[in-house]
Amino acid sequence: MEEFMITDDVFEQIKYFDRRDLTEEQSLLIDKLILNEELKKRYKKNGLCKECKQLNTNKYWCKSCNTKHFQQNFKNWTSGNHEVDGFIQKTQLKAKNHREILEWIEYDRFENIEYLTKGGFGTIYKAIWKDGYIRSWDFENNKWTRSKIYCETYENFPVVLKCLHNSQDITSDFLREVSYLFCI
Repeated sequence: MEEFMITDDVFEQIKYFDRRDLTEEQSLLIDKLILNEELKKRYKKNGLCKECKQLNTNKYWCKSCNTKHFQQNFKNWTSGNHEVDGFIQKTQLKAKNHREILEWIEYDRFENIEYLTKGGFGTIYKAIWKDGYIRSWDFENNKWTRSKIYCETYENFPVVLKCLHNSQDITSDFLREVSYLFCI
């Protein structure tokens, strides 16, 4: 697919527009400035990345910029298992939107941890994730924005934790199965 770019001049003229609520005048200006129909359609659907000044690849998501932010953070975390780290990093680099990300979350980032049950492969708990999931990149503050709201029903972000028996022995076969189950 041929990639079309927004020029700096066009970006400067439309960077403050709310793509979801364009006035008639703004809409006419968009039609005049962005001649390529595919580009115009993507702008109206996903908006612009304020960092690279190009079209987002999804709503509030710029794959090329976010890939760089993830890569810069790889050195700041580890699961303690090289294969698991590589698996998580791969999902972060491939993510086309915030729903496709896996993160390594330290235990101290959970609260209200409650035992649920024990199964064949591990023990199941429920908890509240203090930080919530990555939503988008905050260009002005140079950090990830996170959401603690889940389906607008919960104030905090409830999660299920699975403590795997012999987790230090996680194999690439196990990770391939997880990859298949989650379509990663």
